[in-house]
Amino acid sequence: MDKRSDRVQPTRLSTDFFPLDIHKSMFINDLTVTIPSSYVKMWGDKVLKNHNKNNRLWEIDINYESPKELGKQKHVFKAKLTLSFIKKRNQVSSYRLKWDNGFAVQLAKDYPKSFVRSLEFHIGDEHYKELRYTEFDIGGFKEQVQVKIEWKNNLPQVTIKEFFRVRDESQGFPKVFKELSSYLIADYLLSSEEEMLRRIQVSQWKPRSEISSELNENNIYLLLNRETKEIYFGETKQSLSKRYPVTQKHHTFDEWNEFSVIKLPPETSDHTRLLIERILIATGSKLFSNNLYPEVPILEKHVSLTLRNKKK
Repeated sequence: MDKRSDRVQPTRLSTDFFPLDIHKSMFINDLTVTIPSSYVKMWGDKVLKNHNKNNRLWEIDINYESPKELGKQKHVFKAKLTLSFIKKRNQVSSYRLKWDNGFAVQLAKDYPKSFVRSLEFHIGDEHYKELRYTEFDIGGFKEQVQVKIEWKNNLPQVTIKEFFRVRDESQGFPKVFKELSSYLIADYLLSSEEEMLRRIQVSQWKPRSEISSELNENNIYLLLNRETKEIYFGETKQSLSKRYPVTQKHHTFDEWNEFSVIKLPPETSDHTRLLIERILIATGSKLFSNNLYPEVPILEKHVSLTLRNKKK
């Protein structure tokens, strides 16, 4: 008897299928899964002996069936099955199935709770590494598909369908997961590089007293004193509330009384964030009075600001 009441299908696998936990690499970045070596061995020597460095890449179709709760709709997606030749790795451990965004989007639509969980792990990568969490430590569940790869005329045929999906009514917040998933699909799986740039968010000027509620991480920020006409550009991987606790003075410019935050995309690296800060400082030094560069700024002091940064 299956004790998991949230199951849509029985535990038993269909003949010649293997179970596959739905994980981050199926949605984000890699879009790749490794075929279990125990499953590959079942193909037998008749198949495996035909594979070599001249016969190790197959353009295939994934025949996909959506979950029972969503009508078992049929879809076909383009993909590749590859065999890599890596030292100290045997052949049966070296088969990968890789697809494009089309299939990733379909999986995200059909398994929204897994997609949102995967994205949480992706965005919070450093945080969860510090906690020594795995992806499946978040959410407490593993949805699964089942996969079959059979060889006909030396060509692989791939079928993927549901094995375990959390029922809509058991998801806790099914409407939220569905709507959030749809938004994040567009934002993370379908965005071009230009669209990713549009995800930069700029806050309004806020009083210093509100800094404790500023929880977004990975930021460029501006500190301002409107009365003395002074400004400071900075960058931080932390949230601004952690960077500047209410009880702590600023190391360079403690007279600021307003701030604005430029929230960068989560995948912005430390190097890129620091580069953006330096570009802002260099630009500001050309426009505003400062102690960084000897040349006269473009804007006259009585109609301009003073740049308070002390380092380029």
